[in-house]
Amino acid sequence: MKKLKILTIVLIAAFSVAFSGLFSADTYADDVPISAITVSPMYQRVILTPGETTMMSVKISSPANAQNDLNYSVKIGSFSQSGRNQEEDAVDTDTVSSYNQIMDWIKLEKITGTVAPNDTDVLNFTVTVPESAPAGGQYATILIKDETGSSSGGGNVNIQSNVQMASIIYAEVAGETLNTAEILENNIPSFLMTSNLETTSLVKNTGNVHTDASYTLQVWPLFSDEEICTNEENSDTNLIMPGMERYFVQKCSLPLAGIFRVKQVVKIFDEVSTLEKMIVICPLWLIFIVVLAIVALIVWIVIRIKMRKKAEA
Repeated sequence: MKKLKILTIVLIAAFSVAFSGLFSADTYADDVPISAITVSPMYQRVILTPGETTMMSVKISSPANAQNDLNYSVKIGSFSQSGRNQEEDAVDTDTVSSYNQIMDWIKLEKITGTVAPNDTDVLNFTVTVPESAPAGGQYATILIKDETGSSSGGGNVNIQSNVQMASIIYAEVAGETLNTAEILENNIPSFLMTSNLETTSLVKNTGNVHTDASYTLQVWPLFSDEEICTNEENSDTNLIMPGMERYFVQKCSLPLAGIFRVKQVVKIFDEVSTLEKMIVICPLWLIFIVVLAIVALIVWIVIRIKMRKKAEA
């Protein structure tokens, strides 16, 4: 199964370079075509109505320093999340589910095109929603592939560019949507041996439309209200597709040792989970010192007891 990273370029380039004096053919930097296709907007959010047609478009641009026209092809892909968390985030443009019916509703104006250097081409397309379309989320990608290829310098140089970009469509079909979710985990550690705090949560979108879950983390010293970490005014967010579980990590750098109050709030749709906890940070070297001090105290007490008994005898 092929996967396409959201909004990233998959670039495969093979270079075979012949230098002057070593080979019969000369190669110069000017012979190398420069191409970097860009597509905008990177994503589009749209509300669709059953029985109606909506006009949409994407722009395909070529950079000013490109030396050749840019030839591209267009196809429609599905869209779903394949990663459980942000570090594993990937986009699946091949697997089709009930949330990708919109692929059959899209009609492209064209499937190939050409863009001159420093120019932009507009690709128009329509989305015609059937009367029987289910309410809720529908998702697709407009995949633009750079088909430009060239060679120069005879048989000694062969330069081929293969770049593919996507414009993601987040559509919501009007009607009765199901805005439900579950917060499966909301965790704050109780004890740390380093100053790097990581809180975790796991949520599941059980509805039929995409949404952003929000995450707030606040940390205070035990006997103070002066916040060490906070994102209360600008919570972290994470897009969650229907039926998906998403794992999220929030981080905060704390002092090397101490006792702190921590609060994490996770929200998705109308579900809210608030967890407040005290955590202890005690690094290994401090544990060693404390243990050493306890051992020294015990030894001192034992010695004192023996000396007292000896004195009494």
